[in-house]
Amino acid sequence: MDMVNILFVDDERFTLAAMSRLLFKQTYNKFFAVNGHEALEIMATQPIHVIVSDMRMPGIDGLELLSMVKDLYPDTIRMVLSAYAQTSQLLPCINRGEIFRFITKPLDPNELKTSINDAIELSKIRARHGEQLTSLRMENTVLAQALEEKKIIEEQLKALSVIDEVTGLYNRRQFSFSLKREFDHSLRYQTDFSCLMIDLDHFKDVNDTFGHSFGDVVLQTFSIRLRRITRETDIAFRYGGDEFFVLLPSTSLQEAVILGQRIVEMCQNTPYSFNDTQYINTVSVGAASYETCKPVHPDDLIESVDRLLYESKRTGRNRISSHLVNSTK
Repeated sequence: MDMVNILFVDDERFTLAAMSRLLFKQTYNKFFAVNGHEALEIMATQPIHVIVSDMRMPGIDGLELLSMVKDLYPDTIRMVLSAYAQTSQLLPCINRGEIFRFITKPLDPNELKTSINDAIELSKIRARHGEQLTSLRMENTVLAQALEEKKIIEEQLKALSVIDEVTGLYNRRQFSFSLKREFDHSLRYQTDFSCLMIDLDHFKDVNDTFGHSFGDVVLQTFSIRLRRITRETDIAFRYGGDEFFVLLPSTSLQEAVILGQRIVEMCQNTPYSFNDTQYINTVSVGAASYETCKPVHPDDLIESVDRLLYESKRTGRNRISSHLVNSTK
């Protein structure tokens, strides 16, 4: 592949200027457009490998623009700028393959550069894949090799996704990225942040008793309730199975414990409903903060809050444990 061309589209010129400054040292070619029409004009004259578009713009909005790009230039990697609150609008587009990834506003330099580098790598993979297919056709190689290459690319695309398909929350891969970002920020500026680790009590019994369809309803409903009870700045993740994490930027342990107690009370007082079945599924919670744990590495914080979660489960479940509160219902 020749030099990579990347197109940035945003009706706010100061955002384009900020991206230009943040990416000044990057070696790829950068093009800028202030609306969808201008973006399409540029793409008609330049091969664009990656397009990054704002979500809300007058005229052609971001999702409409990227849908058009998908039809006109299917090999162009498509990304969108958005706020965390807009995740639910983007999830269907990600699942349909219209969007490779979204970059959150306000811009974080590391997230911006990492996301663009991932998109460039994927573009190069696709380019190599295309070259390999051409060579295979010329050499009349069996179709099975081409299908295997396609499978590899699909697996790579899946691995780069950041959304859990069952709950709509961020997945474990995105959790690792976000935790390191909060850790680095606290380390640099000596600020605090907290996290909650949440486990649905006896969730295996739910699946065994009511079936996996009801289990999925519990996971999905809990995720919706979790988003509602947390602040807009908090970030919820499905860590795996019936375990969840909530990152709380600029939040003390005392504040995190208050939120954790609210989550415990919400779950013990609000049943899940499916067809004619209603069921109360309590939760166990561990709460930890950067200031109280003094972690040397992000994994140290995970280990600390995991031990506190185990303490909640060991002492009867349906409670939160922290370095401030050992057993609180």
